[in-house]
Amino acid sequence: MSSLLSLKELDVSFNELESVPESLCFATSLVKMNIGNNFADMQSLPRSIGNLENLEELDISNNQIHVLPDSFRMLTRLRILRAEENPLEVPPRHIAEKGAQAAVQYMVELVEKRDVKVQPVKQKTIWAQICFFSKSNKRKRNGLDYMKPESKQL
Repeated sequence: MSSLLSLKELDVSFNELESVPESLCFATSLVKMNIGNNFADMQSLPRSIGNLENLEELDISNNQIHVLPDSFRMLTRLRILRAEENPLEVPPRHIAEKGAQAAVQYMVELVEKRDVKVQPVKQKTIWAQICFFSKSNKRKRNGLDYMKPESKQL
């Protein structure tokens, strides 16, 4: 594992790889990675690829990658992205063709939009709890049904 920390370049193209191990994402010094031309076998990237914060060049061409992981948005130093001949859906192929930073920015915006959609649901839950709590407190303060029968006689 310690040898991964000093790894600068990795070329595993033309190896019929099916996946890239998550542990590769510990190679935080990696600047250039070529996992292209694994053809029908390579279908996804590691979910934690965003840990490769120094990555400047990534070749994933000629694979079967449909979706880039959310962490792709963290690859802010990425300057070259070769993604041709992949059935990319996220980001759409026309975005990936614009270059590395366009793909990174697309992923940033996609995750932000997804987070915004999730937040109102959480807020409704909190508001529902507050409303329920305040109604139950109101009943306790104003209602006689919480008093014992003996205490109703004054």
